[in-house]
Amino acid sequence: MTVFFWQHDLDPAFPLSVLEYETRDADDQLHWHEYLEIALCLQGSGRFLFGRRSYPAEPGDIFLIDDAEPHVCVTDPPNRMRLLLALFRPELIAAPGCRSFDAEYLAPFRCGGRPFANRLPGGGPAASELRPILLELKTIWDREDPADRHLLDAILRRALAVLVRHARASESARDDSAAPSDRHEQVRPVLSYVEQHFRESLTLERVSEHVHVSASRVRHLFKDVTSVGFKEYVTSLRLSEAKRLLLTSDTCVQEVAYTVGYTNLNQFYKVFQRYSSMSPADYRRYYRRSGGAEVVLREDRGLARGGPARVA
Repeated sequence: MTVFFWQHDLDPAFPLSVLEYETRDADDQLHWHEYLEIALCLQGSGRFLFGRRSYPAEPGDIFLIDDAEPHVCVTDPPNRMRLLLALFRPELIAAPGCRSFDAEYLAPFRCGGRPFANRLPGGGPAASELRPILLELKTIWDREDPADRHLLDAILRRALAVLVRHARASESARDDSAAPSDRHEQVRPVLSYVEQHFRESLTLERVSEHVHVSASRVRHLFKDVTSVGFKEYVTSLRLSEAKRLLLTSDTCVQEVAYTVGYTNLNQFYKVFQRYSSMSPADYRRYYRRSGGAEVVLREDRGLARGGPARVA
């Protein structure tokens, strides 16, 4: 099994691309990329594969794909499926050191806090509300007017806000005397510190000492503001980095575990298995060419407007 890394050069000043894509039967292969993706099924039917997980894809369905998550959209010949893709780098929405408020936009893409798995069924309330926003995003993008960048940014954030709201809809209301703006401000340095130090031996107590707030308060604020538990968030960061290292280097599994912050190798294996449904070694073998030493790197220059894109 081969997995491709799609090298797509989004504009560094505005890393967003909105395009249509048509599946190409067996010619499409598993791939991953360094940008986030929202895929709307416009026409036809097929399947979205995420490693060994398979989801049906029907018109109206929406799929969330994070960076470094191997996936592919497939159909059975001679069928075709047409997709609308919104591709963007995380820093367009929440750059390192940003407000925790901005970081919340990306919570639905975090493996520990993703309430929708990868698929939002077309008949559900989240997909129904999100679909016209994505179509509007495509309409504005097709005008190819640089003056629309602020509008595109606002529409994308609106789409992400819908995801966040629906992700929280099932949670019970929390009784907290602090105003939302106060909670956001208190969590901001926590998020920044975690993202800088997740590769180290990081504990809630260590973070609480850094931000001068009790550990119980940090735990409550973190879950309340981000909808993701502290340990889940740290785990998602570590596993994303571990998967990247497994796919892009020949570093042994033990060294990968230590590099991303695990001092107990057995714990790393246990956590990786629970989140990925396979061991680290199996993950590497599954996504890399049998017996090979390198992940195939493919530069996709077809994502520019006007050319077909092979990135679903």
